[in-house]
Amino acid sequence: MSVSFSRWTSRLVPVVLGFGLVLHLLTPANSAERIVAFTGFLPPLSIDEEHKGISVELMELVAEKAELEIDIRFAPWKRAQLLAENTSGSLLFTVAYTQTRSEKFQYIAPLIYTESAFVTLDAPLDTFEKAIAADKVIGVHLGSQRSRILKRMGATNFIEVSSAEQMTTMLQTGRIDAWYTMSMRAKYMFRQMGYEADQLIAGAPLTHGIQWLAANKDLDPDIRARLSAAVSKVWRDPRYWEIVDRYAN
Repeated sequence: MSVSFSRWTSRLVPVVLGFGLVLHLLTPANSAERIVAFTGFLPPLSIDEEHKGISVELMELVAEKAELEIDIRFAPWKRAQLLAENTSGSLLFTVAYTQTRSEKFQYIAPLIYTESAFVTLDAPLDTFEKAIAADKVIGVHLGSQRSRILKRMGATNFIEVSSAEQMTTMLQTGRIDAWYTMSMRAKYMFRQMGYEADQLIAGAPLTHGIQWLAANKDLDPDIRARLSAAVSKVWRDPRYWEIVDRYAN
């Protein structure tokens, strides 16, 4: 229960206390600290304010374990990264590791492990070489690590799209031949948009990723340590896999 300053001072007047003890009493040690955390519209990991998502619910558990108040804010993924980079003491989550990002952010702990593949509606695509040789038009999320992987593999036949909803419609209507994404994302989006998820064909996993909790470079080291310890506790919490299974299956 919160106690106003005036009430505390009226009770302390008759008592002779040192100045340091007065400050201690007026500033409870367990008072929550509030931190802004940015994420993108990246279903089913982070969806939106109403539907949350796997990583959002995991971050709620992290806040609980760390005894912190975390204010989660959504933005298009590229903008979310810029906001976190330029907001002192903020967090960024559901983020893959890259050397470039490591120069802008400090990585705290892994939230969830994922695997990505080419998802199609016809024949499976099990390798980058097969997709490139077949001249398939590939859809990939704008500004994502997967986009950089395609470029590194020498692919030129791909389209960067900003939203999973748009990508889902493009695959369903044949505007792209394949979607390079997490298999569980494709299944989730097809169900959400009323399409038949059973028609999806996922090729062999091509890349395995770690979705991290990261932070602005100037995040307080003590807060970082509390968050890191909290993530470790969340991994051991039975609610972890309950959350994952609810979105992924």
